[in-house]
Amino acid sequence: MYRRWFFASLLGLAAMAAAATAWWPGGDARRLNVILLTVESTRADMVRPDTAPNLLRAAESGLHFRNHRAVSAWTAPNAVSLLTGLDAFALGIHAAGDSLPRIALPPVDGKAAEDPPLRKLSERGWRVAGLQAFMLIDQFNNTGLTVESGGEFLPWLAGRVVDRKPFFLWHHYLETHLPYGPAPEFMPDWRALLPPGDTAARQRIETIMRQPAVPAGSVAFKPTDRDAVVAVHEATLRQFDAWFGRFWDFFQASGLRDTTILVVTADHGEEHLERGDVGHASTTHRGHLYEEIVRLPLFVWLPPDEKRLERGLRSIQAPTHHSDVMPSIMAWLEQRRSAPLTRLAEKPWQAITSLAGFAEPDPLHVREFVAARLEAGWKLHRRYRDEKPVENRLYHLATDPGETTDRAAERPDLVEKLAKPLDAAFANRRQVRREAEAAALSGNAAAPAWIFPAGNRAVRFADIRDGITLRWSGDPAARYVIEYQAGEGGALRLQGRLEAQGLEKAFGRIDATYWRDYVLPYGRLRMRVGLPGRDDAWSEWVEVRALP
Repeated sequence: MYRRWFFASLLGLAAMAAAATAWWPGGDARRLNVILLTVESTRADMVRPDTAPNLLRAAESGLHFRNHRAVSAWTAPNAVSLLTGLDAFALGIHAAGDSLPRIALPPVDGKAAEDPPLRKLSERGWRVAGLQAFMLIDQFNNTGLTVESGGEFLPWLAGRVVDRKPFFLWHHYLETHLPYGPAPEFMPDWRALLPPGDTAARQRIETIMRQPAVPAGSVAFKPTDRDAVVAVHEATLRQFDAWFGRFWDFFQASGLRDTTILVVTADHGEEHLERGDVGHASTTHRGHLYEEIVRLPLFVWLPPDEKRLERGLRSIQAPTHHSDVMPSIMAWLEQRRSAPLTRLAEKPWQAITSLAGFAEPDPLHVREFVAARLEAGWKLHRRYRDEKPVENRLYHLATDPGETTDRAAERPDLVEKLAKPLDAAFANRRQVRREAEAAALSGNAAAPAWIFPAGNRAVRFADIRDGITLRWSGDPAARYVIEYQAGEGGALRLQGRLEAQGLEKAFGRIDATYWRDYVLPYGRLRMRVGLPGRDDAWSEWVEVRALP
């Protein structure tokens, strides 16, 4: 009841704001808003009339890109590619703690890179924002994004309609990620899809409905589980589609439809047992770049008055990539007629991923990568270990879209042809030197000591729902690193590092769903803070236990 009343109130506000905008004389047709909406773990073949009717109905007035691909197998590099226009080789983001350089982006094709597009927009007067606390992690540093943590999506948009200043908002819909926990009204009868009486099969499906990560080998899935896996995951997409339907109503009633470029895509796809696992790199720890992970939906809506920029286009079969999205947004904002997304040209696609993404066991020293290249219908997967290629797999997508028949042995000529640009990109990829860079800034500062938390403690959601700030003693001009270890052992384990400037690290508000699905399952979090590159400059470990 409250949700219906709240949404009705927003629509009323939106209608009044739209009426005000209609006569406001200060508009600038070139200062369009942008909403980039990414949907977690959503593969292209999941988006159908039975799973996403609201999205596809809205797509009738937009552009539908049917051959779109990601640049990595986990969230952060894909999101940063969408925000910058760089591919995963140039980003250098492969593990927890990696981020873009603080000053400028790395060179592209031998040319000095410009400032990030979002920084440019901010300097030109756009309000550039993300609202979700997870956007505060290091991977999204230096993109030009300002994180206004704690704001709610529709109320924030309603505020922007009222103040009538241009904005760029990135919003990430998270509830399609593991664990698959759709609301009761969307929950399918997944038990009916399993062999009758198979208790073990039920337990396997309950695992993917309970755990935010299911590392490869931790659950012995069987092929007969697949229908239930797909059904439960697609139920989360149906729930997203209902959410999108409410957003679309607001988007039109508020007048944003007439002043905003809207982009809807996914960060990456999801494996549904095609290779024996459920999830993607950060959840399986066995990352790859097969089509179920990289082939994604992409929809774009231009304001009606701007459709002349892409007249005659609707359903686009030409290949597009995540790195095409931001350059296209900038082209449309600048009223240019040629955007990378709509050039309709065949172009090779390349991607790279670490095996475990955010969950890499040693984020400072990633040893294994998988890269892939698609050209003229042939797709090469090339694995690297300790900087050397160790395995090739070759597939012809036109005749083998599921990538089940490896043809590397029979076509060494194609392997060599596709491997050459991959090897060049791999050798020239940006490599983050966090320890070396930060150690130069740590100097002779004394080891820090925790102020908050001052010792081991237990925490419930009510204690942190409004946000939490870690604090320590030390030099306020120094850079610090927080080392963390999450989990009780077994399948759910995470470790990594977060950078901080000065004597605190603030984290914004999280909601109860995030606490339940992504904090509680890990049970405990151990942390220490220190000066990077200094083995003698660490605080004591503190342990925080999450309680229901």
